[in-house]
Amino acid sequence: MHAYVINLAHATERWELMEKQLSVLQIDHTRVEGVYGNRLAEPIADYNERKYRILHGKTTNKGEVGCYLSHIKTLRAFLCSDANHALVLEDDVQLPDNIFNLIEQALNFSKHWNLLRLTSFTPGEHLSFADLSDGFKLSYNLKVLKNTGAYVIDRKAAQCVLEKMLPMFLPYDVALDREWHYGFKTACISPLPIPLNMELPGQIPPARKIRFYRSTSFHAFHALTHLERKWHRRQFYKDALCKIKEGLS
Repeated sequence: MHAYVINLAHATERWELMEKQLSVLQIDHTRVEGVYGNRLAEPIADYNERKYRILHGKTTNKGEVGCYLSHIKTLRAFLCSDANHALVLEDDVQLPDNIFNLIEQALNFSKHWNLLRLTSFTPGEHLSFADLSDGFKLSYNLKVLKNTGAYVIDRKAAQCVLEKMLPMFLPYDVALDREWHYGFKTACISPLPIPLNMELPGQIPPARKIRFYRSTSFHAFHALTHLERKWHRRQFYKDALCKIKEGLS
């Protein structure tokens, strides 16, 4: 499987660290130059500022917009290839030696997911439907996963993201965790196998919260999304168990 690594032009140290890891693991890869948010001209194309403020409850964070558009750019590059799946990486992850073995095992159950999350700041709450090696499992997560540092995506999900997740109105990790709205399924490997390199400084500064929206529309929207996530992923889980039991992995 080919890896696409998002890396800003000036982040040379990050790229050197990633290239070293990828070379050791013998992973074919392509560097995708990230979109530097601070250089985006306003009004920003493919970004709905009003909806972002209402639903996310924060002022515009150009770093967040740049991150989102970097992933969009990466998925477009993937869809120009003939591959069925791609590994998408941000440049601050630490790849374990067994990562490709875990991904290959997860691909045996690819009928049950289109997007496979591999990292998060938060551990989540998992419904596991298949066993992998070394104590890992293939699961559906019932809580939002914070961070999109590493994931595997198929062509269907990539196409859905490009067609239905623009213009941007949420951070990329939050938007991806609402996949039922866009027509694909998200699973994860649990426990999440790829940690972040915490020695690297963050590239996205925090944005100012908008008190009115945070106490009204933000809470209502995310409470509803939480309920929807639980309902849809429980349905995914039941469907996966049923089909695996019938030998339709």
